[in-house]
Amino acid sequence: MHEGLADLVRALPKAELHLHLEGAMSPALAIRLAQRHGVALPGTERGIEGLREAFVFRTFEDFIRLYLRVSATLCQAADFRDLVLDVSERLAEQNVRYAETTFTPVTHLARGVPQDEVVAGLQEGRAEALARHGVYLRWVFDVVRSFPDQARPTLAFARAVEAADPGAVVGLGVGGPERGTFDMEPIAEMFAAGRAEGFHSLPHAGEMAGPESMWLALDRLGADRLGHGVRCLEDPRLVEVLRERRIPLEVCPTSNVLLGVAPSLAEHPLPRLLAEGLVVTLGSDDPTFFGTDLVREIVACAAAFGWSPAEVRALIATGIDVSFMPDDWKTRISCADSADAGLS
Repeated sequence: MHEGLADLVRALPKAELHLHLEGAMSPALAIRLAQRHGVALPGTERGIEGLREAFVFRTFEDFIRLYLRVSATLCQAADFRDLVLDVSERLAEQNVRYAETTFTPVTHLARGVPQDEVVAGLQEGRAEALARHGVYLRWVFDVVRSFPDQARPTLAFARAVEAADPGAVVGLGVGGPERGTFDMEPIAEMFAAGRAEGFHSLPHAGEMAGPESMWLALDRLGADRLGHGVRCLEDPRLVEVLRERRIPLEVCPTSNVLLGVAPSLAEHPLPRLLAEGLVVTLGSDDPTFFGTDLVREIVACAAAFGWSPAEVRALIATGIDVSFMPDDWKTRISCADSADAGLS
């Protein structure tokens, strides 16, 4: 392992493409927001450490329940602004210059939070994140697949944000439980309309369910990238299609291990995905809940799989290349990279 690899990984400018805004809220901010609105969070009577200890779950369903508890602390424009700034500050500390950040609007609209409040908070936070921290954020608005009635309001929300803040919305996503029978027609209609308006298709698939979920994302949703996608290896034909079409996979190893998708990091399918010639990026998913961030993901994988510094640099470059970052930002990041001492 290259001496000082963690420092060098941190120094390289990066893009993060699989990051949930609500799941990146720091424990300190969660406590402040909970106090601001009188929301009960587990363990907070013992402060930040108590909340961190409460971020323990054994199943995907447990994770979702905790995720919703934390999301309930977001009630007004100032909360969403504070969250965006909170997340962007830690991205800046990692030298993540650009992030395509997933946000689930109906989680908040269904609780009665006015849409104008959410839109204003995201818009203000995004502008301040760039001005204060030099972090360029764009949004992926997702719908929970088990609630297809969310499709229309999610698309309407994306349109409202794009009208208020042109260029802010990079795409549409779908998440939530993959197992089960769901009415995909409203979601497919949302994605078709969104693609016609210039929004990219960025669904989660191939995490908690197998290749059938990924085929659906490709065939019905026209996926440009796939969140997770690690279970494609169960279907050689799917692997071939992903390789031929150069569909990137947003792989989140720590998340996969903690949610039981992979038994351990050492046994994670990431090396096989790369060996198959698939396009792969790394993400932190919900870093607060999983105790990780993008730098930690890269360094941990480099150690587990024996990556050379050149392989680390190539992986980081792939994340920038397959992002939907504007060309001038790609040029800016490339110049910053070339000015760095680099990995050799």
